[in-house]
Amino acid sequence: MTTHTLPVHDKTLAYTFAGEGPALVIVHGVGGHKEDWAEVAGALAMSHSVLAIDMLGFGESSKNGDDLGMAVQAAAIAALLDAHEIARATLVGNSVGGWVTATFAATYPERVEKLVLIDVAGFKAMFEGEPPVNFDPDSAEEMQKLIDITINGPVAQIPGIAEQAFERYVASGEKAISATWGKSIFISPRLEELFPSITAPTLVLWGADDKLFPSVLAGVFAAQIAGAQSHLIGGAGHFPQIDQPEATIAAIARFVQ
Repeated sequence: MTTHTLPVHDKTLAYTFAGEGPALVIVHGVGGHKEDWAEVAGALAMSHSVLAIDMLGFGESSKNGDDLGMAVQAAAIAALLDAHEIARATLVGNSVGGWVTATFAATYPERVEKLVLIDVAGFKAMFEGEPPVNFDPDSAEEMQKLIDITINGPVAQIPGIAEQAFERYVASGEKAISATWGKSIFISPRLEELFPSITAPTLVLWGADDKLFPSVLAGVFAAQIAGAQSHLIGGAGHFPQIDQPEATIAAIARFVQ
């Protein structure tokens, strides 16, 4: 898929675009990029116009500015929809990307057709106590620990994957802005503050074997969003689109059809 760019104030948003039909926007999580969604995006593009973004601060999007929080990320999605003259879209977000899409759905409810939250991050308890792993790894060894807790499938065991991922993390400039990203997260509204304002039909998807956030949260969060439903993906961890792409595609396709 070809990467496109869109100026958003003093930043640049990178994204891919494929397919025709109702619009669907995909937002990755921390440590992820739009390319992680290539298989899912390609399948969904059979029936939708699929835009998969690199969040500001990640991948090919710009990494400048003092605020990369959820409101800024949501505003960038609004600008993307405006640029393509899209009035309403379905949003799919994983981990922190789910936090972004939840923020968008609460802020721009009239622009959301449906919402899919996958192993979503940003809830209050996430900020209590010591994190289970360093989300800003300082070495390949720490990167491997992060990979092991988020990916359950064979990808996590590819020889040299942690070294390559850590090198890309540094070379991309993502590590250099980690302090800005961390500060932006702490000032962003928590999910519990956003859920009451979400009016779009919502599906909460969760990897049944998520080692980072327990799958029981799927039902807990779905109960806080009016009319929401939840579904567990067997054999998947925190990134179902990597561990179980076919099951992830099937679950999203059923919901958005």
